[in-house]
Amino acid sequence: MVAVDPALHQLTIAHQDVPGLMKGMTMPFLVSQQDAWVFRAITPGDEVHATLVLSDHAELQDISFTKGAGAAGDSTSPLHIPQPGDEVPDITLVNQNGQHIDLKQFRGKPLLLTFIYTRCPFPDYCLRMSSNFAQVLQRLQQNPTALADAQLLSISIDPEHDKPALLHEYGERYVGHVDPKFQHWQFASGSQDQVRKAADFFGLAYNSKDGQIVHGLSTVLVGKDGKVLKVYSGNAWKPDDVAADVVAATSGG
Repeated sequence: MVAVDPALHQLTIAHQDVPGLMKGMTMPFLVSQQDAWVFRAITPGDEVHATLVLSDHAELQDISFTKGAGAAGDSTSPLHIPQPGDEVPDITLVNQNGQHIDLKQFRGKPLLLTFIYTRCPFPDYCLRMSSNFAQVLQRLQQNPTALADAQLLSISIDPEHDKPALLHEYGERYVGHVDPKFQHWQFASGSQDQVRKAADFFGLAYNSKDGQIVHGLSTVLVGKDGKVLKVYSGNAWKPDDVAADVVAATSGG
């Protein structure tokens, strides 16, 4: 088992072949409600045993697991779920222009951040997060005061591949004419340790396996005071709602 995402009620598992159904691969599985206890105990690296039930969706039931050695430095364990009021630690990253940025530099402005990586192939994951952020930026454009104050940040969890030039190219697809100089929406990564520190604080589980990054989703609004205001789990949040939260935060303390 490579990742735990209580917010999405999912376990991401590197599973063996399921005869007659699918080849072995790494993928997320929903956990049945009666097995929700597992999120209080399981960690990446544990070996999972469960029954896969197929109805209108695939779901794991009757879960048991044995503790594993884990993969030190390769997974987020235990998963920290940020809470409103938590103070954001200072983390240094490198943005799409090759410039060092610190999370503390955003103090005094509301900061909306999420995690992506440019090679992510899944439309409901990084592609949706970037598309949603583009829509948030477009909504903020309708409120020049809020746009001038707000900051968006997408942090890549693939630092070995997503160097500044590639992040710049990726970001250009989304910022469009609203923010062509990346004044309000930056794309950044850093060392493995820096990215892991950010992921660990903001509640993102991710793991690299066989060249693929398996990850959850975490989007967080940080207030002007550098403390967590709101956490948006999964991919079901609406850009209009989040844009409204950002506008409200521009007038907050």
